[in-house]
Amino acid sequence: MRLALLYSSHEFAQNILVALQEAGHVVHSYDDKQKLLLDIGRESFDLLLIDGSQCNVAFKRFLHHFLMVAADAVAMMFINCDDNEAWLADALSLGADDFIHSRTSSREILARINAVLRRRHPAPYRQAARLVSPPYFFDLETGTVQVHDTDIPLTRKEFDLAVLLFHNLGRLLSRGHLLDVLWHGRRMSLTRTVDAHISRLRKRLMIDGQNGHRLVAAYGSGYRLEKTHDTWVSPLLTVDLHAGTERP
Repeated sequence: MRLALLYSSHEFAQNILVALQEAGHVVHSYDDKQKLLLDIGRESFDLLLIDGSQCNVAFKRFLHHFLMVAADAVAMMFINCDDNEAWLADALSLGADDFIHSRTSSREILARINAVLRRRHPAPYRQAARLVSPPYFFDLETGTVQVHDTDIPLTRKEFDLAVLLFHNLGRLLSRGHLLDVLWHGRRMSLTRTVDAHISRLRKRLMIDGQNGHRLVAAYGSGYRLEKTHDTWVSPLLTVDLHAGTERP
């Protein structure tokens, strides 16, 4: 998963960064609130971790601003917090998914982070052998995909990209997010590689609206896989999603 960490203590940041990276997460760390605010408006993250030791009245105003620009899918956790019941209530009212005291061990923090991620983004955590969004059927064990019962040849990278998009149906994923998860880095030279893979995937899987799914670009940001409201035709049944509405 792709995480953002806002911290005030370098020592604390290093300890939690090591634990998160060893667990396989990609973490972008910030010691500047405005830099995070800028990135959160153009990048997608699965979870925001906030060092609660710096929380005060001014910081609460920043959080209100942050929540105005952050995507709905971003989970938010406060860590390294003081044992303060009033601040706990404020944090939860601001939309926090969890509130972790400063004396909590790294092992427990990691477990609670994974619990929040499973709750907010359950699809990647499911131990399922197949991913189904008719007429698309992905076999996650063999790395193959069918559309209308027809095998569609994909490279492994194209398959992984498709699964990531279908796991995040309806959610905007930034190019940086795709690079981090699939190419393990954000080298700018690879942004064209992302665009090329997206273009090939759109053609090969026919996700241009004709099969009830559309892969759209958000200018300067990334891509979103959306479900459309077109009629989907299966080999056995035709379902008109517009049935019951008046037409001229």
